[in-house]
Amino acid sequence: MRKFLLVFFLSLVFAINCMAEVHVLVLAGNISHAELAVLEGFDNVNGEKVTYEQTNDRGLPGLDDADILWIGQGEICENAYFFDAATEGKIKSFVEKGGIVIPVGQDSDGGRPCEAGWTPVPITGVERGAVETFTVTDAPEVGDLFTKPNEIANAHFDDTWTTPDEPYIMLASVGPQDIGFALLKHGSGFYIIAGIENENADDVAVNTPMMENLIHYAINLKNSVAVEYRGKLTSAWGKIKL
Repeated sequence: MRKFLLVFFLSLVFAINCMAEVHVLVLAGNISHAELAVLEGFDNVNGEKVTYEQTNDRGLPGLDDADILWIGQGEICENAYFFDAATEGKIKSFVEKGGIVIPVGQDSDGGRPCEAGWTPVPITGVERGAVETFTVTDAPEVGDLFTKPNEIANAHFDDTWTTPDEPYIMLASVGPQDIGFALLKHGSGFYIIAGIENENADDVAVNTPMMENLIHYAINLKNSVAVEYRGKLTSAWGKIKL
């Protein structure tokens, strides 16, 4: 029995440590078509291979096999709200189990803020005009989001989210109260809310350095979850009486 448990434990640790490929599911192609080609260039992060798979199916087939979900420009809202209750629940469950979701710019109108049933904590969509400046906060969770691998001086924003509830950690603001970038922990995973607008190739060209930083930041978060899990696994192993 002791030999079996030892082999099982070592095999599990080996398998976890060998998971060096990160799979990103990209929901895009219904509204904007410029993001995937850029994202595919970010295929190596600190020695980890990163692969991208695009879907335009808002039912999100294949989400269970992904580590990160990138929700592209306008895929949640663009003159209408596109997610049903099943998709909302699927996204929240994905994050709760350790997944990371990065939604970029979504359309809000004055009379119809973009809905947010895909998050566990309410957030308010807001209609804004284009800006390219933002202010980084002093939250420790900012980490190296704006410095690695690129020093970020500007990004292109438009409609975003405003006055987030307390569980959201503001990483950078646009104006006095709008989200440039914010972090929300849910279960074992995270939402990285990004207000950048990627409607066309020109927008994406401005945002390319920031998009790369977002992927790096997300993978670092994913690895922090894995390290926490391995720590718990080691602790549990230490309590096993052989």
